[in-house]
Amino acid sequence: MALFKSNKDSNASTETSKAQTTFVSEGIEVTGNIKGTGAVQVEGTLHGNIAVNSVIIGEAGIVNGVIHAKYVVINGKLNGGITCESLEIMKNGHVANVINVKKLKISGFAEGEIDAEDEIIVSKEGKIKAREMLSKNIIVNGSFSGNVTASELLEIGEAGSVEGEITVKNIKTHEGGKLIGSMRNYEAPKSSKKEDVAKKTAK
Repeated sequence: MALFKSNKDSNASTETSKAQTTFVSEGIEVTGNIKGTGAVQVEGTLHGNIAVNSVIIGEAGIVNGVIHAKYVVINGKLNGGITCESLEIMKNGHVANVINVKKLKISGFAEGEIDAEDEIIVSKEGKIKAREMLSKNIIVNGSFSGNVTASELLEIGEAGSVEGEITVKNIKTHEGGKLIGSMRNYEAPKSSKKEDVAKKTAK
């Protein structure tokens, strides 16, 4: 399904189905939320939230809103938070806000707060400025500045640069890789008092 409007703002609330893809063409500006189980591809400008299965933001695409999806590829600009399973920020991609994902691959630019459950891979072209970046495994071949926590492994490639406060369990730095800042050992969060009481009760 395509959304066609003039460059003036339009109000739209779109429900997608499994068989449908909502397409916002380049040069088109739409205001409204999109929700459903289909896919969304944005090549124009969307002012609103997206909750679907998969999202693609093209090179000329801009989304001013929050995205909830399974799979997301961004080669344009997202001004808003994102929650998904798999996120790829391509070379021209830019994300500014809170990122909550399972897996993140970045060749573009991201800033804000990043929480990836499984892994983060920063390619040579990737740049991140984050108040906080957390994951089990983090591989940096590009540049990162901010606070970083890797509960399993932080690997800095030969072209990688990490600057900031670093909390890690294990670290691997390749020849040529740069590490600037303070470093401390990662410690798993202690169980809460409620969890301790529950464990004792169960015994």
